[in-house]
Parts: sequence; structure tokens; C-alpha cells
Amino acid sequence: MSEGDGGENPRIADFSTHLSGPFASRILSDLGADVIKIENPRTGDGNRGLHPLVEGVGSMHLALSAGTRSIAVDRRSPHFETVVRAAIEWADAVIVGARPKDAERLGLDFHSVAKVKSDVVYCLISGYGESGPWQDFTAHGQTMDAMAGLVPIEWVDGAPTTPAGWRSSGTTLAGIYAALGTMYALYQKAKGVPGPLHVSVPVWGAAMAWSWRDLTCMANLGEPWTDYQDLGSRYSMYGTADHRALIVAPAEQKFWHEFCDIAGLTELHDRGSWDSGMDFGRGAAYEAERPVIARAIATRTLAEWTTALTASSVPFAPVLTLGEAMESEQAAALGVMRPTTVGGEPVTVPATPVRISTSAGAGEPPSVGPPPEIGEHTAEILSELGIGDLLGELGSR
Repeated sequence: MSEGDGGENPRIADFSTHLSGPFASRILSDLGADVIKIENPRTGDGNRGLHPLVEGVGSMHLALSAGTRSIAVDRRSPHFETVVRAAIEWADAVIVGARPKDAERLGLDFHSVAKVKSDVVYCLISGYGESGPWQDFTAHGQTMDAMAGLVPIEWVDGAPTTPAGWRSSGTTLAGIYAALGTMYALYQKAKGVPGPLHVSVPVWGAAMAWSWRDLTCMANLGEPWTDYQDLGSRYSMYGTADHRALIVAPAEQKFWHEFCDIAGLTELHDRGSWDSGMDFGRGAAYEAERPVIARAIATRTLAEWTTALTASSVPFAPVLTLGEAMESEQAAALGVMRPTTVGGEPVTVPATPVRISTSAGAGEPPSVGPPPEIGEHTAEILSELGIGDLLGELGSR
């Protein structure tokens, strides 16, 4: 990902707002990129004031902007285009989040950016892509998920609603795909592929890609992929003696034999289609086993099953709450949550689950800087861009 001028980390100019672009920038920042956010001086990138707040700042801003730098410049300033041009010239990659026509109106479309820097990597994250009848639709949050068939519906008193706990996925996935596409384009650039390079990521497309199993089956078989509860008795969720949920997945012959021994189900030990050459079976053909397995699982607590199955090779998982997962020893070992500060107060943010090191092993988790105040780095960034004399004339802080 380095640009070759001394091997420095890539420089990212992020003109996006809200979720997908900032998520992409946060990933790149965690991997070592120098990210500057170009924000308006009044509200910033749109996440800053969104509730719930953590130490007075929006939780989304905290999670998505930690470790980045901020320059604030008013679009009404006569020097706005000068700053935009300088940021593009400075950057190895530019991230824009907008409808194609809005990017063009703002002078942040691919052709306009490429005129400023001919070898730039340009990433446009849009709601519905750069072609087709939906390209000009206004995109917002879960709307792309809805049009990708991902929004579950429950009818309550005659009105549709989404189930409690449901979260949209398209906007986050688009950020992941944007970071992936940007990194590969930077790799191509480093290999000598001539620029400019255009990375296009529609949030709707990201949401559709998330349904890869269902899309494959729907396109070729006319029906979606099997629901989890229908996979079979040997790949299912059961209730323990203390009313906790446990997933057991002894689908292969060796795992099934071991599970039967642990669960005291020796009468089921040799039931399977192992002689057919298939060393795998989720138990769909043996649904009568489900209540038998359920009764066996219900005789022990989740802790007892965890102890017994941890000592085996049987695939299993206690179904944890989000809090239990976050506070687990595994989360601590992998650095899932990383410390930073807001206004001098200690807080934590989720870390990108990627480690790059020169030796075997996961490497040290990246440190995470605090989320910037609006325009906190305006003076230093203007100086880096070679236009420090404009400070005070931009309508920024």
C-alpha cells in the first residue's frame, strides 16, 4: 500500500459523511493510513451529534472517526476549491460518498478529481451505483437494505415494523468493500498500473452481496438457502438446564461419534450415511433425533456443557450476549476493543480485526487515536498541503 516515496503509509482524503465512507476510512486508518476528513465547520461529517452520546460526542463519530484528522472548510469560502485541490494532490486515494450527480455537482466526481491528480485512486460510495434506474434515488440508512430484501418485517396491530435488535448491514458492508477496493487499487498503482483508478461501491450492491447464499440458490434453484433452524438436528441450537442457548454442530462422523459419547447418546452413535462416501451430515434425515438431543442438552448447564465440549474436538458455541462476548478473555486477547480518549476521558472503540506483522502470529493490535474535534487539525493540514497562508480565510475554526 505504500506509495514509493520513502515507503510512507498511504494518504487518504475523505470527503464522505455518515457511515460507509467513514467506516472505510477507519479501517484504512487502523491499517496505518493517514486519513484526513474534510468537514464543514458547522456540523462536521453528520455523525458527531447523533445519539446516543459518549462523553458528549456521538457514538458513531467516536467509533468511525477515531484515529483520523479533521480539517474544516466552508463550501461557501472562495478558497474552498483551492483546499479541495490541494487535498486531492496530497492524497494517494480520495473517498467520496454521494449520488453520482451530487458528486459531479460538488466537483468531486471521478473525472474532476482525475484532472487534479492523474494517478489518483478514486473511490465513490453511492446508494445504488452509477448506472441503472435507481442511481438517483436518495439513499439513507436502511433504505438500501430494504430494497435488497434484507429487512425483516413483523406486523404488530396491523402495522409493519422491524424486529427488536435488527441492524442494517449494507452501509457497514459498503465501507468494508470500499476499503478493500481502495487497498487493491493502491496495490495496483504500486505495481505500476497507470491511473487514475476508479473504485465504485454501491451500498445496495454491498447489501445484495451479503445475501450470496440466498442469491445463488434463488437464481439457480428458485428458492433461498435453507434457514438455520432447518439445517438439521446435528447442526442446531438447544436449551441447557439453566435456560441458556447452546449451538452444537457435530456434522462430521468423527464429531458425531464423540458428541454421542459425551451426551450419553450411544444408541445414536452409528446412525448416519457414512457409507455413502459423505463424511458430513447435519441430521436433516434424522429429525426424530432432535427431541432426543434436546433432552440430553437440557440435563446440564451451559457452563457444564462448555467444560465438557471444550475438552473435546466437537464444534460448539455457547450463544453469548454482546456484553459477554465483549468482556470475554478472547476479546481481550485479540484487542477487540481498543482504548482511546474523548475530551481527556478514557473510552473504548471497536478495532479493525486485521493484523499485519513481519512474523508469525497476529501482531500487536493497533493503537487508536481519539476522534478529532471539527477542524482540530486544520492548521497543521493546511501547512502540509502547502497552503497554510489560507488559515483564517476559510470560514473554518
